[in-house]
Amino acid sequence: MAGPVATSRPGRLRPPRPVDDSAADCPTSGFTPSSPVSPTKTSTLRHIEHCSDSTDAGPAAAPSAEPTRARKPAWNASPALQAKLYRQGTKTVTANARPTSTPAAGGPTVKLPSGRTPIRGNTATSPTTAAAGHDHVTQRYETLLARRNASDSELRETLRTLRRTILQDGLPDPPDATTNLPGRASCTLRGRVWKVLLGIYRVSAGEYLGLVERGPSAVYDKIKNDTFRTLATDRKFLARVDEGMLSRLLNGFVWKMEDAPPSRLLNLTYSYVQGMNVLAAPFLYVMPELDAFYTFTAFVQHACPLYVQPALEGVHCGLKLLDRCLRVCDPVLFRHLKAKGLTAQVYAFPSVMTFSACTPPLDALLRLWDFLLSYGLHLNILCIIAQLLLIRTDLLKSPSPMKLLRTFPELRPRQVIQQTLALVPRLPEDLYDMLVRHPFDAGVYDVVMGDDAEDGL
Repeated sequence: MAGPVATSRPGRLRPPRPVDDSAADCPTSGFTPSSPVSPTKTSTLRHIEHCSDSTDAGPAAAPSAEPTRARKPAWNASPALQAKLYRQGTKTVTANARPTSTPAAGGPTVKLPSGRTPIRGNTATSPTTAAAGHDHVTQRYETLLARRNASDSELRETLRTLRRTILQDGLPDPPDATTNLPGRASCTLRGRVWKVLLGIYRVSAGEYLGLVERGPSAVYDKIKNDTFRTLATDRKFLARVDEGMLSRLLNGFVWKMEDAPPSRLLNLTYSYVQGMNVLAAPFLYVMPELDAFYTFTAFVQHACPLYVQPALEGVHCGLKLLDRCLRVCDPVLFRHLKAKGLTAQVYAFPSVMTFSACTPPLDALLRLWDFLLSYGLHLNILCIIAQLLLIRTDLLKSPSPMKLLRTFPELRPRQVIQQTLALVPRLPEDLYDMLVRHPFDAGVYDVVMGDDAEDGL
């Protein structure tokens, strides 16, 4: 993407993403690419950059009352909904916007800073100092998002700066929980950043309303069987996202994929599969329904297409790669778990399938996803290993480690990210290359599953 690196280790970016011109009614960001940018076919995947301290802000207070999930129909093309969606589309127009439907970068797999320099947490500060720091960090993001890029090189440098800022400072949480209530018409800062990272610059309220008005799809019953229990114990999520929003988004996704022309190069099938409800939930939590629909669609199609195929090829490949990476990073722990009959298929399936979205708390998950969307979803495999290493002593001492792994401990994003950065340089180049490509390259699935059969994993 940008700049010289201290250590050159060749790898691959995924191929350019197809441009969808059907969703081009409303520009949604002031982050302005000067022209369509095509990713290079090779780049350095291990980029040693010495990073400064990382902030891990605590979660905001949860509502005191126990909210209940409204059981609304998934489709609702009432005038109120139409006005709401069009308002969401137009509220995000900025004076500097020069929109394009082409992503600004070649996907989320980019140069990764090394973990050789520890990321230490900031010391305690007074509320006044913390508020001033929050405002300063927020202003840095606003400046980056509003920047006009006169050339492709400036655009790449801006994206590189954005990713490094996320890694070093984190994304500040909204100071007031009411900024994310249902019916809001504007994105949170985190939502706007996620849209930039996934290349969402235009949305179409008209297209989405058309999908909603088509009513239930063939898999709507399957969707409804999952949506009502999505993050059902998280009161903050239930207060911001109702079941109707989640059902409409997923049902609309199914209709949109049915309308999409078949690819001549890739044999991919998109519909609703297990776990999609959990993947969509964070997007609805941080941005309006219209923005969430297009951002989730790009996330599924371009960042992890093999994870949402009917046979979940990407998920099963990720589980096998998790075993391989754990065997390299901690042979003792790997042998201990294997002796108990515990492979990743047994204890890590939900965490791999949902990119750790099944592990609470939600505020911590959002900070982990900031990192994954910046540097690549493949790193979720190493994040799961990092969670294992944080409870390594207990796992080795326990005669029945599955009791500890049945429910992963609450996410500690700062420690998990720090540990993940430290694991990256320890992996052999060929293993890391397969890890990078497994969410979107079907060839990796064939190699990994065949090799593991020979290795007896």
